[in-house]
Amino acid sequence: MQEQSVSFDKMTRCAPLLALVVFLTLDTNVSALAQEAIGTAIDRWRPKDGVYAEPGENFQSSCDERNNMTINLRGKSVYGYEWGCKVKTITDLSPGSVQLDMICNDYNLAQNLDPRDPNWENRQFKEIMFVKRLDEATISVQKSLNGRFKDPPWREAYCPLKTQRALAEATLAAKSEAKQKAKQERALKAAHPRDGVYAVAGADFEERCTKFNDTVVTFSGKSIATASNICQIRNTQVQLPDTVRIDADCTLQSAPGPDAVRVQDPDTIQDRKNLMFKKIDDKTVILWIINNGHFTGDGRKLSYCSDQVQRAYAGQRRTSKPSKN
Repeated sequence: MQEQSVSFDKMTRCAPLLALVVFLTLDTNVSALAQEAIGTAIDRWRPKDGVYAEPGENFQSSCDERNNMTINLRGKSVYGYEWGCKVKTITDLSPGSVQLDMICNDYNLAQNLDPRDPNWENRQFKEIMFVKRLDEATISVQKSLNGRFKDPPWREAYCPLKTQRALAEATLAAKSEAKQKAKQERALKAAHPRDGVYAVAGADFEERCTKFNDTVVTFSGKSIATASNICQIRNTQVQLPDTVRIDADCTLQSAPGPDAVRVQDPDTIQDRKNLMFKKIDDKTVILWIINNGHFTGDGRKLSYCSDQVQRAYAGQRRTSKPSKN
């Protein structure tokens, strides 16, 4: 019993020492993890979003004109004068340095590479940009051109708060304008008739449909062919949720019938609107034309022709298009 008591006493005396060792071990691990987390946060440097310009005597004017370089990593874009890039990936290099992998449009580069390319404006390039922090307001930038680094790095400085505020206001205004435009386009799409072949309802409705000689509406192609006129759409305006007024250049059909009515020249109308559609439902519309300053009567009530007619007309249009050699 005495030996057991001594052993127990020894263990009791050692317990505080063991606890201290365990605590120090845990504390060391926690500290290491904390230091690692802090180090990671420091290493994940990003250039500030905003307008930059090359330091020098033209710095302020370049900032005011915003024609040098704008970084918007939050919006995944970087752009400058006549070039713009979508940032695909951001890679951390050394502390305070990142690599941006981008898809870019560059008007000057595209034209210089192939001036005969009719779609040069849509040509895209895979580019890389290195951005390095020099101080709180200055960065070093190097950007590839057509995938190659031809120019050395250059310096860009963060523009004053006045410039950054102007950019923010312009961006907000552009977003608001785009939102309004999208709203108008949705309203127009809901109001204007479906593209296709229409005819006046009656005993000869099917015949009119199959001959495509009454009314053909092609908003997507900006054209309308009425019983008497062929019109090219210039502009459209939603007047009511179900009504679209149209500014169009119209000419009489080559062989107009005895009841043909010429659409008035929009240049002689104050608001230039010389056609109007009212949508009754998905298959019925009323078409008015302006002649001598007035809409003609109660308009022509038109019905959408059958799916078979629409397919036949679409097929005719495809075969009538000239082939590309």
